[in-house]
Amino acid sequence: MSKTLSNIRRYTKEHTELQKSHHFLFNLPLEKKSTKADVIVIGLNPGETDEQWNPAQWHSDITLPTEETNEFDFHEVSKRSRSSIRWSRLCNQYLPNSQIVLSEFFFWSSSNLKKEFNERFGYSFKKCPHFDFCKNCNLELLRFHQPKLIVGTGTSWAEFFAEKYDLKHIKTVESANDKRHRKIIIHYEWENVPFIFTPHWSSGYVSNDEKTEIISYLSSYI
Repeated sequence: MSKTLSNIRRYTKEHTELQKSHHFLFNLPLEKKSTKADVIVIGLNPGETDEQWNPAQWHSDITLPTEETNEFDFHEVSKRSRSSIRWSRLCNQYLPNSQIVLSEFFFWSSSNLKKEFNERFGYSFKKCPHFDFCKNCNLELLRFHQPKLIVGTGTSWAEFFAEKYDLKHIKTVESANDKRHRKIIIHYEWENVPFIFTPHWSSGYVSNDEKTEIISYLSSYI
């Protein structure tokens, strides 16, 4: 993974707009001692906060964009945001007793995927020209870890990324207990490994009934 990380660092330096991010995220173990993952969780892209841009939050050796990776996590020398703490807690709730590694479909951070993203990078998230680069890095990540399960957060993007990653659709599951009866599981496979999209765990509202159903479904693969 060191070679892949070096490629991401070099790629960041080659694309001016990516250097406007606070950090990139790739191959980040939830537990720092982990070396191999049972589960890979892939988000849309990393979030960032205004507070993270405050130089008082950094160690003097940090230059931006910094990173959240297995080789260096800027949170080790900076205050961890509430959103980061919450995301770690949710990962452990949805995937208990698992060795979890985090990645993203787009590695570089932004505060949202709408106006701020467009203004910073010069294109919409959907028309991002860097998805193929990120995909190739993520495929190297998956082949390195050989996880039992891959989870993508955000069902509204499932079809979009399933096409990009050439995933095989297995089934779609609607909530049986929540009155909205919305799609809570979109199950694909990647090289015979379950690649399952769920509603985003921290963006929008996931009811307790839905959460229980999602956890139950994911648990059968880990």
